[in-house]
Amino acid sequence: MKTHIQVRSVGKAQELWGKEAINMYATRCSLFGKIELIEVAEGHEGSVKPNLAKAKQTEAESLLNKLPKDAYLIALDEGGKQLDSQEFSSTLEREASTGRPVVFIIGGSWGLDNEVLKTADLKLSLGKITLPHTLARIVLLEQIYRAQMISAGREYHK
Repeated sequence: MKTHIQVRSVGKAQELWGKEAINMYATRCSLFGKIELIEVAEGHEGSVKPNLAKAKQTEAESLLNKLPKDAYLIALDEGGKQLDSQEFSSTLEREASTGRPVVFIIGGSWGLDNEVLKTADLKLSLGKITLPHTLARIVLLEQIYRAQMISAGREYHK
C-alpha cells in the first residue's frame, strides 16, 4: 500500500552523519510511497534567554502551517503512547488504507506547544530516554521503514 508521510521537525540536522542517516532512511521509506521531510526554524530566534512559551508557540504555528488536508497527525511526545514495532506498523497501515497522509511532528528543545498536542490524533513516545533531535528523526525514520517492511511481509524487521 502506498503511503504519504511527512516528518515535520524543528531545527536542522547539523552533523554530516545525521544528514546522511536521515537521507538514507527517507530514501528507503520512499520505496513505499511519498515521504517529505520538512524542517522549520527554531522559535527562539537566536536568543540566549528565550521566552520558552513564545518560542514553543512560534514553532507550533510553523509546524501546523499548511498541513495536508485530512492528515492523521502524530506528535512525538515523551508522555505519549509507546508502541512496539508491530503496533506501529498496524497503525501506519490502518491510516494509509484510508488514503489520509500521515504527519509526524517532532518539537524543538523544549518540546511541543499544547496546541500541537491538542491537535494530534496520536501522541507517540519513542521511549523514556531523551534523544538529541537529529537522532530522534533517525530513530523515527528507521521505525517508519521497519513498519513498512512489516506491512509488506519483508524480512528486515526480524
